[in-house]
Amino acid sequence: MQYDLDSELVKSWKRIIDYGPRPFGSENLRRCSEYLAEELKKTADRAYVDTDPAEAWEITGWKLEQAEPIRREIKSYVFLNSGASEGFRGTVKYAGKNRIWNMYVWDRYMVLDEEGRICAYVTVRGGEEAIPQMLFQGKSRIPHFLVGEEERNFLEEACRTGAVLEGYAAARWIPGAQCRNVVGHLGQGSRKVVICGHYDTVYATKGAYDNSAGAAVVLELGRRLKKYRLHAEIELLLTDGEEFDLEGARNRYRKCAGQEISMVLNIDGVGRQKILEVWSGPEPFERKIRKILDQSQEEFEAVYICPPPPGSDHAPYYDGGIPVCMLTFNDQGILHSPEDDYRESLIENMEVMTRLSLNLLEQLKVIEKI
Repeated sequence: MQYDLDSELVKSWKRIIDYGPRPFGSENLRRCSEYLAEELKKTADRAYVDTDPAEAWEITGWKLEQAEPIRREIKSYVFLNSGASEGFRGTVKYAGKNRIWNMYVWDRYMVLDEEGRICAYVTVRGGEEAIPQMLFQGKSRIPHFLVGEEERNFLEEACRTGAVLEGYAAARWIPGAQCRNVVGHLGQGSRKVVICGHYDTVYATKGAYDNSAGAAVVLELGRRLKKYRLHAEIELLLTDGEEFDLEGARNRYRKCAGQEISMVLNIDGVGRQKILEVWSGPEPFERKIRKILDQSQEEFEAVYICPPPPGSDHAPYYDGGIPVCMLTFNDQGILHSPEDDYRESLIENMEVMTRLSLNLLEQLKVIEKI
């Protein structure tokens, strides 16, 4: 299939990817936020970077390996918000479960030193390869590693045989950082509609699918909305810190909590498949979304999830009683991994996502064709 590689949508997408990994509080993210603000200024009535003080987390190196009876490196990542260690060594014992985003529950193991003290944790990502994820146990003083399903048998056996693990994690917290949401406003009205997508990534990926593509779609919606009559103020919101416990969305919601927000449309992930996940609620709003999408002429298979899971930027708004809809062409095979890089095959779904979003807004009477 031929794509318009010179379209503003694709050019924006490539530019965002080119900033590289953009973890919360990083220099790459700061530079990307300035670009996004300049792009929004071309279409929005006003646009700016909305900053909040924050403490960021950084990882510069890590290793997890089997030391005895044979030495081999174990493919792993360190959980965001994890603790540091200059080096640890110990045996393995099952520790129970690790809950991630209130969506996944994975088996967790602990590494015990010679005195029986816990010096590290290792979680197995059920059924999938290792990727970085957010740690929700609070700020830890010891490292938490995430490994793939392929290591499950080894860890179970290590508990029985006394196999020894070694490793380190060069992680630190950075005070004086900033959370940098990029905000654009279109139109006026007594009610507001928020269209959002995050532009940060975890440390291990450029995030072409998650969520450079979603951020590019939000920019494209800003361009196309100039051709519509607006029946509400529209806030275009590109969030920071989605991967860091939704830091940006939580900050933005607190600032706007007194406003009348009638709905939130969240674009989070435009992957390769034709399976469109629709996270929406409350249930009466989900019925409206379902009716519109079921009548769409676009090529996709919709999977409806209500109430919406909490793992994206719609969550603070939904918890505050605001109707939300998150759209994603999910792509778990490359999620949070170095493989999530530029590929032309994502462009078709980005164009579909743009058209679907405009149709939703039109059918919900938020916008009207001129």
